[in-house]
Amino acid sequence: MKHLVSVIVPVYNVQAYLDRCVQSIVDQTYSNLEILLIDDGSTDESYRLMQNWAEKDKRIRLLQKTNGGLSDARNIGIQRARGEYLAFIDSDDFIRPAMIEKMLAAMVEQQAQIGVCDMEYLYDDGRVEFASGGEFAVGDVKTHPELIRMNNSACNKLFARSLFQDIEFPVGKWYEDLATIPMICFNAERIVKVNEAFYVYYQRTGSIAHSANPKIFDIYKAIQHVIEYIEVHCDDTSLKNQFILEMKHCYIIHGLDLTTLRIKDFDESEDREKYLAENMKQLKQCYPDWEQDAFVKSAGLKKKLIIALLKRKQWKAVLGIYDRSKSA
Repeated sequence: MKHLVSVIVPVYNVQAYLDRCVQSIVDQTYSNLEILLIDDGSTDESYRLMQNWAEKDKRIRLLQKTNGGLSDARNIGIQRARGEYLAFIDSDDFIRPAMIEKMLAAMVEQQAQIGVCDMEYLYDDGRVEFASGGEFAVGDVKTHPELIRMNNSACNKLFARSLFQDIEFPVGKWYEDLATIPMICFNAERIVKVNEAFYVYYQRTGSIAHSANPKIFDIYKAIQHVIEYIEVHCDDTSLKNQFILEMKHCYIIHGLDLTTLRIKDFDESEDREKYLAENMKQLKQCYPDWEQDAFVKSAGLKKKLIIALLKRKQWKAVLGIYDRSKSA
């Protein structure tokens, strides 16, 4: 295969992890790569490490910019990329050697515009957890609307560059993947799954994903952004309603479930009850009929208990259930 793949790596103050990340890319069994390392205004030694890598491997291109965040760096990478296919790697993560080769081969064979793989979560204490990229082999989003809400990470995927022609990652927002990847999937004709965990997502202590911040509620804006896009770009009314329903499920999966889980992991000093109250307020505003959602009705006993307590604003009781589970 001669297809050029552009690997886009935003870099910001990751001197401790950057070598591992870049090494995993240059060691790929598929060699026709363009590796874009984009320094997003780092204040540590990250750019010096980038220069060292560029001297060793001519496939590496360096870009420097003022700090604008992950989405801004990715968007610049997309604009500058020369490849027919795009991959996005976060600079504190790394990938397995055969990731690009196997995903690209599957995409070419199935004439797909997106390739998806499974992931692993690597923790500071050495624990590794498997994370599925979705349970399917080959899918057409138009006949399988549920694919629009599959694992929405940009990093465990390989994309045909053409899918990003009129779509960018939202700058200055959290949950940039959730606000973008469903729209990319909506525009793809076919998606293929490779059942191997090629992407390793490093869960480092103190990262932004584990800190208390009101921007966790950007998750509702991200979902609404996708729904508005579908309303404009889907002409088939029946199909449009199916897509919107699938995205409304995300209010439960990501808003009610995952955001509650994030809040319970905030430091004890943080006002967790205040965040739980605001989360329920946001959910009700965005999805007034949330209690009728299939994911709520099919919930297990523990989840139903937590939902009942959340509805009654019993914040301490909710946190008590989670805290007891954590210490068990």
